[in-house]
Amino acid sequence: MKYLVDSNIIIYHLNGDVKATDFLRNNHHQIALSQITYVEVLSFPYSAQEEDEVKQFLSTFMLLDINNVISDIAIDNRKVKRIKLPDNLIASTAIAYGLTLVTHNIKDFAGLNLPLLDLL
Repeated sequence: MKYLVDSNIIIYHLNGDVKATDFLRNNHHQIALSQITYVEVLSFPYSAQEEDEVKQFLSTFMLLDINNVISDIAIDNRKVKRIKLPDNLIASTAIAYGLTLVTHNIKDFAGLNLPLLDLL
């Protein structure tokens, strides 16, 4: 794995953004998702069929669960920067696995010790 993709990139893809779709398609074998992204993306109001399609799409990526290492990194991150818990757990997952976080919200993660890629 090389990349951890933030929830907003998946949402851009689902909304038809070509850059997001191309990145996901061209790097699919190098992409993982945080379990937090899975929850965030599926929290939108979908029809039953749309929800099934989104679940199927998300299941094509490796999903990384939260564990004690990630929790400890999140605690350390909060000491450095006030960051929302979902963003913190996503960032901490990228840090724990040595992955580049792909996002369009670079400012949300500025100041944390992780490589960032602003896709859009």
